[in-house]
Parts: sequence; structure tokens; C-alpha cells
Amino acid sequence: MIDTDKYEGHAEGEWVIEMNDTGDECAIHAQDYGTIAQTFYRDCDKLFLATTNLMADAPLLLAEVKRLREQNKLMVDYFRFMRDGGFTDADWITVNEWIGDEEE
Repeated sequence: MIDTDKYEGHAEGEWVIEMNDTGDECAIHAQDYGTIAQTFYRDCDKLFLATTNLMADAPLLLAEVKRLREQNKLMVDYFRFMRDGGFTDADWITVNEWIGDEEE
């Protein structure tokens, strides 16, 4: 599991990519911090662009990991509540149908 605590204090906001004219160098800029990383490659290829995009999306990926962990925690708590409450299989079906109706 990834220890997300080690990322506390990272440069906040959107990170954007600026590519040079020859396509072999990119700078990644944080909104209120300036240039935080540069990538250099011999050729502007798929690996170069994918790696640079991955780096620039780091804040979004971190936020998604945290969101999914919180969602997972809520689901675990919910299922424990249902189990401890003595819900039957029919109760589970009713609740799942209700959840499905709410999502539409």
C-alpha cells in the first residue's frame, strides 16, 4: 500500500506541461510554485509523453487514491453495520435495489 502521508506539503494546484519547440524537453509547472520538474528525451515518443503526463497528473492521482480509500472505508463500515444489524439476504437485496435506484 502507498504511504500517502509522505506527500503532505507537495506543491498544490494543477500541474501543467510546457514542451519546448523541438519536442524533446518538457517542464512541469505547479500553479503557484513554478517549475517543479523537467523531462528530457532523445525523441518525442510515446514513452516520453506518457511519463511526462504521469508526472504532471501526480496531484490528481493522489487525490483519487485518497478518495477511493475514504469510499472503501465507508463501504466497510456500512457492511459491518449491516452484518452486525442482523440483516437478511432479502434485506441486502432491497438495499442494493434502493442504491441502484438512487444512482439513476
